[in-house]
Amino acid sequence: MKRLLALPLLIASPTSAETIGECQFDSETLTFAGTPLEQATCLMRKIEVKAVRKAQPLPPVLERLMQSDGAPTPAMKAAALAAFPQPYRDYAAQYADAPVSSTAEGHPLLYYVIHDTSTPFYEHQPFPKRLNQDWKVNDFTPYIDGSFADAPVAHIFLNRVGQIWAGHEFQEGWRATKLESRVVGPRARGRFVHIETVQPRRFLPGATTRAETHGPKPGFTREQYRMLAALYVYVSARAGRWLIPAQHNTVDSTIPQAHDDPQNFDLKAFGRELERFVKAG
Repeated sequence: MKRLLALPLLIASPTSAETIGECQFDSETLTFAGTPLEQATCLMRKIEVKAVRKAQPLPPVLERLMQSDGAPTPAMKAAALAAFPQPYRDYAAQYADAPVSSTAEGHPLLYYVIHDTSTPFYEHQPFPKRLNQDWKVNDFTPYIDGSFADAPVAHIFLNRVGQIWAGHEFQEGWRATKLESRVVGPRARGRFVHIETVQPRRFLPGATTRAETHGPKPGFTREQYRMLAALYVYVSARAGRWLIPAQHNTVDSTIPQAHDDPQNFDLKAFGRELERFVKAG
């Protein structure tokens, strides 16, 4: 019985600060270690099959933004809004001047976390031949109707043709990583926003567990990278600062049963799309 009581106290107590994961998240300040540039460099490492993480350089545009004390200009924000597909464009326009989330202790929104859905799951079957246009792959219904989870697991869902569905508005503090839900707890809500990009999975040859799966190559489409960049500019503008980009797996690194997403994420492609919006300012 004592063992059962000790674990929640260790995890939830705000008075016992600890450093978590390879990017050294401080449970007291709710911040990863280092400058924004150093944090982004750690959090945007390449994630390969079975969650192998490898260093990679940040695109020049992200290097500049992480060393800037500024924020997206009104022109950049307008360009991002104009790029959104309908009906999300009208939805986003309603909240364009609204504040974004912060934690209960007043820590402002700081991290923009990229995920992949890892669904639909095809087990040992091949991916559809016309994967990017397949209705089952791009259908938002499983994320909406409760068949995927009791509530939408992220702020945004982004399918392979670039359509966007909002699970939670950016004003709402939410959790979508084990760092937030199992280690730090409700204190972390509001520090992160979460973007789920649709990518199906299947077992690796001979595998039988969801820890050994792989996604298609290329992992994402140009439309997804463009919308990821537009969303990053839009929510950063509302936050009044360039958010620090991160990925689900690097946020949760070293936490048991951490997810391995986003697989096959092309950081250079994201950087190219981001540069287009930055040049608009």
